[in-house]
Amino acid sequence: MIHVLAADPTLADFGKDPLWITIIKAVMLFAFLMLGILFGVWFERKLISRMQHRYGPNRAGKFGLLQSVADGLKMGLKEDIFPRTVDKVLYLLAPVIMVVPAFLAFSIVPFGPVVNLFGVQTPLQLVDLPVAVLFMLAMGAVSVYGVVLAGWSSRSPYALLGGLRSAAQVVSYEIAMGLSFVAIFLFTGTLSTSEIVAAQEQTWFAV
Repeated sequence: MIHVLAADPTLADFGKDPLWITIIKAVMLFAFLMLGILFGVWFERKLISRMQHRYGPNRAGKFGLLQSVADGLKMGLKEDIFPRTVDKVLYLLAPVIMVVPAFLAFSIVPFGPVVNLFGVQTPLQLVDLPVAVLFMLAMGAVSVYGVVLAGWSSRSPYALLGGLRSAAQVVSYEIAMGLSFVAIFLFTGTLSTSEIVAAQEQTWFAV
């Protein structure tokens, strides 16, 4: 049971949850992200099909909503094929390095106020840090190592060049993205995501 309370979380409200509450929140966050991915893929395919005058997914489930689930099961049950020249350990490690940071980046996203979860008052956010925004930027930067590692482990010069090109693209847009956060830091005076949300209640400019 989740009962919403009126208080907004601050940085001091984190780090006090029992381990089982942290595990429950992590599972809830993972389930939310997975459902969001399934619905997002379905919506994208429906939108593109309408643009191309097609029906799109309409066989699996109501309105084709289970098509993404079917595709995920198909991908999970497909046979793994390893080229002969690849480094198998690094070849398997590369996608893990790309996926895990993407999920970890959502751990500092505030989804709501302090709630009563199974009798424990806890923020509707997995964790928060004094440098939470930098943590999110770091997770976005770490994933590029998986791209480079995938190209390197394939032992193909073309795949390696493609991985290096992707790394250059990630570095180039991260500079602009990091600079875009500077104004937020200056106005709020913090890098904590929960305190950034709380700072939005203040009036910064006189109308």
